[in-house]
Amino acid sequence: MSDSELDESYPGVGRLRFFLGKIGVVAGNAVAVIYFGPGSSVTKVLMLLLSIASFKLDVMRLRNIGVSQWFAFCRLIPYVNLVYTIGLLSAQGGWIENRRLDRNGKTIAAFLIAMVALMFFMLYFGPKPSIPFIP
Repeated sequence: MSDSELDESYPGVGRLRFFLGKIGVVAGNAVAVIYFGPGSSVTKVLMLLLSIASFKLDVMRLRNIGVSQWFAFCRLIPYVNLVYTIGLLSAQGGWIENRRLDRNGKTIAAFLIAMVALMFFMLYFGPKPSIPFIP
C-alpha cells in the first residue's frame, strides 16, 4: 500500500503539520513571555491554552499513526517523553500497518537521536559554568 493511501485512510495530523504545529506552540509561548512577561497572568493562561493545544495535537498525531490515543499521557513522564516525541515526529501515517519507518522517518529519527546525543554530550562533557562564591 502506498504512503498516500495510508495517510488518507488514517485521520489526524501528518508529520509536517505536527512539526509545524509544535513550532507554532513554542513560538506562541515565546511571544507570550516576551510580550506579557514571564510572571503575567495572561502568559499563564496562554501557556495553559497552548499546552492543551499541544496535547490535542499529540492525540491527533497518534490517531494518524494508528496508535491508541492513551499514549498521549507518555508526554508527562520524564525522559520517556523524549522517545515519545521522536516517535511522533518520525512515524509515517498508518505506521501501525507494518510497524516500520519509511525512509524519511528513519532519516528524521537518526537526526533527532544525533541531536539528543549531542545535547547530552555537551551537558555532561562540555565546559562547566563558573559560579562565583557569594558569602
